Amino acid sequence: MVVGLLKRAALVFAALFFLAGVPAAASSGFAPGSTCLAADPGNVGYPALAREPERWSCDRREWSWAPERAVLRFDLAGKDMSGIDTLIMRISGFERLTVVLEDAQGRKARATYRSEDLQLATYDWLMSARLPRLAGRPEVLWLSVEKPRDTDMLTDAGLVSGGHFADGFVGYELLVAALCGVLVIPFVYNIAFYRVLRERFLLWHAVVVACLFTHIMASSGLINRLVDLTVFQASALSVTSWTFGIVAAGNSMLNLVEQGKLDSWHRRVTHVLSAITLVGLAFFLFADGAMRSWTTPVFVATFYPVLALFTLIIATALIRGSRAMRFQIVAWSPIMIVGIFRATVNLGAFGSPLDMMVAQHLAIAFEVVVTSLGVADRFMIIKRQSDRALAETRSLEQEVERDELTGLLNRRHVGQRFDSLFAAGFDTMAVIDLDHFKRINDNHGHAVGDEVLRCAAAALLPDDNTLAVRMGGEEFMLLLRGRNAVARAEHRRRAITARVAAQVPGLDFPVTASMGLVSQPRNSSASSDFVTLYTHCDRLLYEAKRTGRNRTMSERIMRFGSSGNPAVATTSRSSATG
Repeated sequence: MVVGLLKRAALVFAALFFLAGVPAAASSGFAPGSTCLAADPGNVGYPALAREPERWSCDRREWSWAPERAVLRFDLAGKDMSGIDTLIMRISGFERLTVVLEDAQGRKARATYRSEDLQLATYDWLMSARLPRLAGRPEVLWLSVEKPRDTDMLTDAGLVSGGHFADGFVGYELLVAALCGVLVIPFVYNIAFYRVLRERFLLWHAVVVACLFTHIMASSGLINRLVDLTVFQASALSVTSWTFGIVAAGNSMLNLVEQGKLDSWHRRVTHVLSAITLVGLAFFLFADGAMRSWTTPVFVATFYPVLALFTLIIATALIRGSRAMRFQIVAWSPIMIVGIFRATVNLGAFGSPLDMMVAQHLAIAFEVVVTSLGVADRFMIIKRQSDRALAETRSLEQEVERDELTGLLNRRHVGQRFDSLFAAGFDTMAVIDLDHFKRINDNHGHAVGDEVLRCAAAALLPDDNTLAVRMGGEEFMLLLRGRNAVARAEHRRRAITARVAAQVPGLDFPVTASMGLVSQPRNSSASSDFVTLYTHCDRLLYEAKRTGRNRTMSERIMRFGSSGNPAVATTSRSSATG
């Protein structure tokens, strides 16, 4: 009797001992078919974690971690695994991934990967790893990710067939390809328009389009059809193109808005926030160690002040009557709403990241198309203004009173039309004075002096982008626009000596000229009235005379002080001798 009881007790003890040793694959603490996540802050390992079901979260909406290691468990009991050979997850950097299949008897098959070993999908922000081969029927699959960079890496993790992953979703890829095709058109016409009208907002918008095109290609996975990228390269390309696209968009917006609709501090703040955003990008790409878990929150957080600034700029310009900002508010509303929502989600406000990639791609395409319409509208307005100013300039040359001796425009009429000329791009003024001209009249007579003045006027070569004016006596003025204005003015000043020498014989010394030149960009905050610029040029001319004649003194002005004199913020100053 006692022996029988002892035998039964031994059997019960053996059964308990066996059950205690059964691997976590057979643990009854997990629901059949469940997918659960646990954080492994140390080196606990899956077997120990599996014996504590309370440490696992089986609701994807509640998944959140920032540990050294994350462990994900798929319960495969009763699941048909025929053809299932691939694990998929969101693209993210990590140090090492270990994938283990277990059967009911505790037999295991294991595979270990590094981030560069994984294959990237062509239809979503996904990467894949092949499952190890297990001879028996798998009951559980678990994987351990060491040092993951993003907490949403495993949010969409799942098991699929390799063929399904490789084929992708043709419809989605065609949609992305169509969106990218839409973006190519604005890029081309921005470059084409810039050849006609040298406005910086056209180049900035071309950069925006190029960056957003690259971002859609990278974040959608379509780029993996064309090139083989590593996980780090894909992540870097996606976030870098997005960041530079936002920075370029801010500068494009500043240059697109009409003059006087924004204050100078809007530009300064935009440049500061652009720099902060680029610092956040560098932190996201290269921070490691203890800072690794902060990369995504810091990177995402840098965009909140940028979005707030965009809102402020659009609102301010709209209140001040900007036509260009009407297009911008329509263009940016969808992408800002999606951006704010995704940023908030990525900071953990809703428990786990949500996939809004398609919505973001559509919002990007919408923004580019509407902004392109705004750019085209602004282009046409500026083109009409430019054409009108050019027509007025040509009419001015034909109809206004000209200097009788040289045939050049006179000071009075140019002074009256200077505002429209400056708006049409004539933002460089040069005042030229012939050196020792009185000596010519005294030694050779006024008839020779008049011939010298006519030769000097001919050397100034007025054209569509250069207006030549006789201010009186031996003083002339050039108004120039377009590229290389300073060099073109200097070329004309030096040409005076050669032309006079060739056409006026008998002079006993070469006729040279001194020049004072001011170049003032139209987006500067300096005063642009005729008298102020002329006074400044005259001061530079005097300085050229004082320092030896036959030279140019030039400055590039960004703003003037309260007294009307150039402030310390003059951006460049140079001199050139003949």
